[in-house]
Amino acid sequence: MKPKRSTKRMSLARDLDKPRWRVFIIATLIIALFAMVSIKALELQVLDRERAFKIARKQHHGTSTLLPRRGKIFDRNGKKLAVNVDVKSIYANPKNVVDPKVTAKVLSDKLGLPEEKIHKRVASNKSFVWIKRLADSKPAEELQTSDIKGLGFIPEPKRIYPNGTLMGQVIGFTDVDSIGIEGIEYKYDGSLIGKTRKITLKRDARGNKILSDLSEIQDIDTDKTSGQDIVLTIDSQIQHIVERELKEGIEEMGGEKGMALVMNPETGEVLAMASYPFIDPNSYSKFPEQNRRNLPIWYAHEPGSTMKVFLAASALEEKKVNPNSQFNCENGRRKIGSAVIKDVKARGTLTVSEIVKYSSNIGASKIGELMGRDTYYKYLKKFGFGEKTGIGLPGESKGQLASPRKWGPIELATISFGQGVSVTSLQLVTALSAIANGGYLMKPYIIEKIVDPEGNIVTENKPEVITRVVSYDTSHQMKQMLQSVVEDGTGKKAQIPGFSVAGKTGTAQIPNPKSGGYYSDRYIASFIGFTPVEDPKIVMAVVVEAPRKKTHGGSVAGPIFKNIAEKVLFHMDVSPKKELVGMKVMPDLSGMSVRDILKWSEEQGVKVDVKGSGYVSSQKPLPGDLIKEGMVCSIELKQNI
Repeated sequence: MKPKRSTKRMSLARDLDKPRWRVFIIATLIIALFAMVSIKALELQVLDRERAFKIARKQHHGTSTLLPRRGKIFDRNGKKLAVNVDVKSIYANPKNVVDPKVTAKVLSDKLGLPEEKIHKRVASNKSFVWIKRLADSKPAEELQTSDIKGLGFIPEPKRIYPNGTLMGQVIGFTDVDSIGIEGIEYKYDGSLIGKTRKITLKRDARGNKILSDLSEIQDIDTDKTSGQDIVLTIDSQIQHIVERELKEGIEEMGGEKGMALVMNPETGEVLAMASYPFIDPNSYSKFPEQNRRNLPIWYAHEPGSTMKVFLAASALEEKKVNPNSQFNCENGRRKIGSAVIKDVKARGTLTVSEIVKYSSNIGASKIGELMGRDTYYKYLKKFGFGEKTGIGLPGESKGQLASPRKWGPIELATISFGQGVSVTSLQLVTALSAIANGGYLMKPYIIEKIVDPEGNIVTENKPEVITRVVSYDTSHQMKQMLQSVVEDGTGKKAQIPGFSVAGKTGTAQIPNPKSGGYYSDRYIASFIGFTPVEDPKIVMAVVVEAPRKKTHGGSVAGPIFKNIAEKVLFHMDVSPKKELVGMKVMPDLSGMSVRDILKWSEEQGVKVDVKGSGYVSSQKPLPGDLIKEGMVCSIELKQNI
């Protein structure tokens, strides 16, 4: 018989085995945790090292966004129209500010900011606050030399327009965040804006951003951050001429506003586009908001008698008339239904050429009747009226051209001489270019190309024919008619010594929105033309609203056209008749150094009287004036600010 095991002994043995199992379980868990930590460490330090660094940087560093570096804007010859200049932005580390109240007072006085607002920032618990982005250079330099504790300075790009008001409405401008809000700056903001630049800032134990020294700034973008550059078809020298003569002409006639546009008829390239009153994009907030409008593409107005050009061309093309076809102009008064059409001067029988030359409304109404509303409408559309040109600028108007179904006999008559229809200066110049170039409607453009920071062309525009509007024969006949307008008709004041000119005057009443009729004393005076007639280099429209001294297009806009075209032709080296050989156009010398001036004077054979040092700030004669060999030009230089 086997002896029985002691129950007490067995229980004691089990109790002795329990710690071993516990130790084993705990050891296993420790080994597993160690393995997991080791694997994670291997992953972070070897397999995903960059991600680990990013996590660490995020925990110990913050970021602050700097203003982007926008691409530059150039004219066709490489002259800078919009650039960036590094300007100091001011920040503070409130924890290092010794006396927030005194500091706020000094900053307020220097920067023109509310003292209470600044005090709130410099007295905060943060370690980094902006005080003033893109501060003016003088107060920024004074503050930097004053050694105020807690202040710091970071260079950021500020948008600058070195030519002031030149092309202000066309180029547009940017806001304080360097975002385009008008003109080309707005339309092509996506190309110009550039990549966002950031700086890294250390964090303190509480997570606040710290930047105590400029050397701690690191630009975390490795790629180039500049935006794309834009090259325009504009010639800034021609633009100078246009703006100067437009301003002087409008002010002389007491006009309220005006516009001018110059185009190459062979290509559709816009060489100048001006609106008056001007605006300086460097200080746009100081100008009335209506000054921002790019009038040659935005301002739609009744064209008046300039529309007779396209009426006559359409009738010639359709073989309804020839230049010698005769019409009875009823001694200056014709009744259509309940309406009466009048001419400025009573005339009897006139040919088509004479109707255009003397600008007869009655003659135009009869040509319109011969054409018929549907055919005439078709040609107006072919010339581009009633549609946007697609020039690629913001704010373009398509004008107003009603469907021919809405034309009664009186509407057909009035549209024939440019009333009851509205057009833009860009549409007029584009349409007239089809007459000047032999019959082709060209697509107008102002952007020549867009170039990336490496110099690669991203986009490039080339001359584009939209359609043939009229034949070469019709174009030739119209050139002769329009030349007679300037030589012996209503456009005599547009004559240019040494050059042949073709053109048409226009005088239109301004609609009164309150009465539904027209103002009796407010007119739009215009002139459209091209030169030289035998080989047109430029086509131009000049429009002046509400001139007070005179009102007729030939007397108001004609002289402005003449003054602009004369100087532009010399600038383009278009050969005149013998008596003007040797004359040249004074260029814009702004920004040139003494060395540049002396080189230019030697090449041109003119003398210069130079005063000051640095770079050209003013000159006489002014840009666009005619000069010749032996003249003395006064040049004043100043150091760049």
